[in-house]
Amino acid sequence: MKAALDFISRYQLGLVLLALVAGFIIPEFFAPLNPLNSFFLMVIMFATGIRLDYARLLEQVKDWRTLLLAVSMMMVLMPFLITIPLKFFAPDWTLPFILAAAMPTGLTAPAVMAIMGGRTSLALLISVSTSVVAPFVVPIMLNVLIGETVAIDTVSMMTNIALVVIVPLLVAGLVQWKVGIKRIQKADAAIRMGNLAAFALVIASVTASSASTGAQTGAAWLGVGADGIIIVFLMIVFWFGIAWLAASLLAWRDKLDRLTIIFCLMYMNTTLGVWLADRFFHDTGIAPKLVAIFVATTIILPLFKLYIPAEKRRGYRRVYSVEQT
Repeated sequence: MKAALDFISRYQLGLVLLALVAGFIIPEFFAPLNPLNSFFLMVIMFATGIRLDYARLLEQVKDWRTLLLAVSMMMVLMPFLITIPLKFFAPDWTLPFILAAAMPTGLTAPAVMAIMGGRTSLALLISVSTSVVAPFVVPIMLNVLIGETVAIDTVSMMTNIALVVIVPLLVAGLVQWKVGIKRIQKADAAIRMGNLAAFALVIASVTASSASTGAQTGAAWLGVGADGIIIVFLMIVFWFGIAWLAASLLAWRDKLDRLTIIFCLMYMNTTLGVWLADRFFHDTGIAPKLVAIFVATTIILPLFKLYIPAEKRRGYRRVYSVEQT
């Protein structure tokens, strides 16, 4: 089963496309699942959180300066700066990019860093800390940046994000403490299968919900157009540049640490972003744009190979065997 899961994870972009097509072709099957997306997201957070090595957090948490700067860069500075060029040449993409940039670091970042040769403990610290503050920071940032043009229920968003992010992580930590990491590792295949299945169902049900209400056309869901592709990749380059400059401020950390921080600044929690887009901004139809941004950021992962020493990598192609959720 592990080989099959590695194959599915490695070609997860294909899984995303399959879920999009399935949701659009047979919306009557997947649309009824849309109200369960909060539960699916909780499954994803739990399945990812239960496999984290919480003990390694202590290796990095003492450096409060790095923690404070990394969280500020990820949750505040990045969404603010990302809006500047978009307001001038692609205002329709402002909301999806703000939402993407405001997302916490994906919880699978430590697993990817372990393979790429980065600082796993630092990636763990950033992914967990940004996830913990997300319920409070994300709604406020969205309200500040787009509150004048889009109605945002800040309190509702705070409570909903806390429910689907913090609660599953707390339960995962408690289960790991009670059961033990070795027993959890034995069930790794089943946990990963649940993670991938929940991820596919979220994408498919969001697609089906939009298709059944007429919010999106087939062309919008199966692609964002040539101009959209150009915008996405130009903004990803801009995003990478901001992350690089931000990490350079951490002069007291070594090169490997700064590369890890750059990666974490770009490795967003995709499922949370798509879920928020569908739940709070459904009428704007930005969910497919969130998926396009996710695809672009996933494609550029190999760029980090150019900067991490070869002796520190552990089979770079295995990066894509980690669920990008």
